[in-house]
Amino acid sequence: MYRTLLGNDGFRKGMDLYFERHDGSAVTCDDFLSAMGDANGVDLSQFARWYSTNGTPTVKYDTKYDAEKKTFYLTLSQESNSEEPLHIPVAVGLLDKSSGEEVVATKVLDLKEKEQTFEFDGLDNDVLPSVLRGFSAPVKLVGSSEDEEKDWAFLAANDSDGFNRWEAGQKLYTNLIFQTMRGEDTGKTLDYVFDAFQRALSMESSDYSIQAYAMSVPSESTLAEELEVVDPIALHKARGDVRKAIARKFYSEIKAKYDELTEAMGSGEDIKLDATSIGQRRLRNALLGYLCTVKDTPEERDVASELAMKQFESSFGMTDKYSALSNLVSMHGEEVVTQRRDTAVKKFYDDAQGDALVLNKWFTAQAVADTPDVLDRVKVLVDHPDFTLTNPNRFRSLIGAFSMNTAFHSENGEGYEFFRSMVSEIDKLNPQISARMGGALINWKRYSEERGSKMKAELQKLADMKPISNDLFEVVSRGLK
Repeated sequence: MYRTLLGNDGFRKGMDLYFERHDGSAVTCDDFLSAMGDANGVDLSQFARWYSTNGTPTVKYDTKYDAEKKTFYLTLSQESNSEEPLHIPVAVGLLDKSSGEEVVATKVLDLKEKEQTFEFDGLDNDVLPSVLRGFSAPVKLVGSSEDEEKDWAFLAANDSDGFNRWEAGQKLYTNLIFQTMRGEDTGKTLDYVFDAFQRALSMESSDYSIQAYAMSVPSESTLAEELEVVDPIALHKARGDVRKAIARKFYSEIKAKYDELTEAMGSGEDIKLDATSIGQRRLRNALLGYLCTVKDTPEERDVASELAMKQFESSFGMTDKYSALSNLVSMHGEEVVTQRRDTAVKKFYDDAQGDALVLNKWFTAQAVADTPDVLDRVKVLVDHPDFTLTNPNRFRSLIGAFSMNTAFHSENGEGYEFFRSMVSEIDKLNPQISARMGGALINWKRYSEERGSKMKAELQKLADMKPISNDLFEVVSRGLK
């Protein structure tokens, strides 16, 4: 926020003064604040309230366009746990609703009162504001639009700010996933999502990372944060259905882009670490993920597994090889498909040559696999010669990773039971790890009564253990309250 308020040059001046005054000394946040203010001749006393205000502030905005005056009014208001208003920098740009063109470039508005109205003159047409560009302040943003999805679709298609364009797309994806999960009509939202995805896919830009992010749907953990009661099975299915719907709609375009990137990247023997090359790998792997969601029929599973296997065998870098492996371990069905999967799993293990970090990734890929028998596979891996309870990272790579798999929340409660048994075992050797792992069960109140009761029952079994470490007992006792 300092950089947003003071600009790049002002921030640099503040940093220079800060080091001149305090290099090699113990300092406080107040010292940093003073250096920034003194170097630029500005009063940051109101901004200092951020340091003493807990929680996340909320900024609300309302809009009005006066066609006669050709003036656009943007009203901002703030709510926080501070008795006095905070100084919140809100970066805003304006887009013409008719053409989508940016008619007012990014401008930082200083919100210093509970409510302020900012005027923008000389606008021939109504505009849509792009608010909080570049995430200019760590706040929750709430708009007043009657059709938020329409606005999000407009921003996702036209906004020049990468962060807000991505954020608008994420909100569309989120709405569609929740609608799918609840069995609601998704027609309009699906059209918006298809349009946003197609624009992202056809984006002419050398920033491949931005393109990959724009096409990626929110993670299940991110989505779960938006729900009061989490149904992990339904959420997982809805998210998967949305990704599959996108993949089926644009399969040929996705495949063409994937092939284009594969050719552009070459053999890959010389791994490049520049931003463009990293972005190309990120985008190609995102596209591979979509292509591998189309696997409902034997023919589709054959095509998907062959494509992933081809990337696995031709990759020299860990990023591409691990991405291919992650898709392959979630393949099941016909013998030719499982043979490819098992071959890749074995090859990845053999190529690791005992490297601890690579083996951790090998265990993790299998622990988070999306297959019906993943729990059985994890139980088999517990007996693998390279799995040991005495290695904390190895335990996390398998058991910790499994707790992030939807199978952990299986309806019969077997995932919770297995996890509890492993936590009880590690507690004898490493109480710090058992306490951290035990935390996966303490959020039982966020789930349905039936699922939550199963989690709580396993938590109670941990609390009743004799003996039990102080670390783990503290966590489970707090979780049972």
